[in-house]
Amino acid sequence: MEKYFRLREFWVRHSHSNLSGLHRLDKKIADKRKEPRRNAGERLKQIYEPAEFVCSNHAEIKEPKYNLQIIIPAYNAQKYIVACLESIFSQKTKYTYKIVLIDDGSTDLTTSIVEKRYKDKNLKMLRQANQGTASARNEGLSVIEADYVMFVDADDVLKQDAIEKLLSKAYETDACLVEGGYEVCNNGLYKAITHQEDEVKEPCGTLWGFSWAKVYKASLFSDVCFPAGYWYEDTIVSYILHTKCTKAYTIKDVVYKYRKNVNGFSHIRGNDVKLLDSFWILFYVLKEMQVRGTKISQKVYESILQSMVTCCKRLFFMNDEIRREVLEAFSELLNTDFGEMHSENEVLSIFEKTVRNNDYNKFRKVLPYMKE
Repeated sequence: MEKYFRLREFWVRHSHSNLSGLHRLDKKIADKRKEPRRNAGERLKQIYEPAEFVCSNHAEIKEPKYNLQIIIPAYNAQKYIVACLESIFSQKTKYTYKIVLIDDGSTDLTTSIVEKRYKDKNLKMLRQANQGTASARNEGLSVIEADYVMFVDADDVLKQDAIEKLLSKAYETDACLVEGGYEVCNNGLYKAITHQEDEVKEPCGTLWGFSWAKVYKASLFSDVCFPAGYWYEDTIVSYILHTKCTKAYTIKDVVYKYRKNVNGFSHIRGNDVKLLDSFWILFYVLKEMQVRGTKISQKVYESILQSMVTCCKRLFFMNDEIRREVLEAFSELLNTDFGEMHSENEVLSIFEKTVRNNDYNKFRKVLPYMKE
């Protein structure tokens, strides 16, 4: 519409004799005004339409043969896979476990290394064309033969006694989920991030939103899968898996060593439209929560706002058109689906008000000061 008004203003100033053209332009403006305005989500689909969103699945959960099923998606992981698997096979534990490693279309030596070195181990290898981490995890979840499930990334390792400590707490408390601490490895420097030993009354907003450093009761995956074709697939962890938990615990022990990949998509900042997966996966997960009848507590709502901050940060360097549409889409979502709720966090409430008001100028000023 704005371009038509600018064009009309120019014609009025410079084209006094072209009245027929001016009348045609006025008619076009009038017709545009009559057109129903699509919502921001529909307009975003014109920029980037994501894959079909599916996070419901009926996995086959068999009579347990093991205490733990460890699922490892691997893509071109020849540099790290031995360290990863050795950290698991060297665990000292009374619990039984099975590894399901999914080769997600590797083009390096990942497959041959695993087949030669671990052919006599309790490891099942599955192969698929490259479809991404979510699809690979789903393949590992298609048949579950254990009481609990754990995810390990192929470039990470388990800390000593991780299985023993996590499962001991899980069986002792009959927990749906037990989460331990982790170490971050960044350029050779390690930093431990830990929990207190405690029962978690409300996992969403308390537990970390990634899939590793924890064990899950297998039954949680009876109707849940990771959304294939999306980046940021771990979004379902906080909002689908955590909200299904009736009993969750944290332990103080560090159980996982995470290798920070500065070249991974989680750290991409730019104009790649695939970054809009960050918006779409959160949008669809929130709609899925409604379908499942998930109760949105104050803590869950605060977590949703924080996820919106993280999403907007990821899109910070995209063009104004995209960021305006995302802001308007979040504004519509908050005002429509969470109209009665308001943040009790002093900082988040500033962001929340800006989004609800769809105030793009203030949004640009506020966002750089928000923490992901």
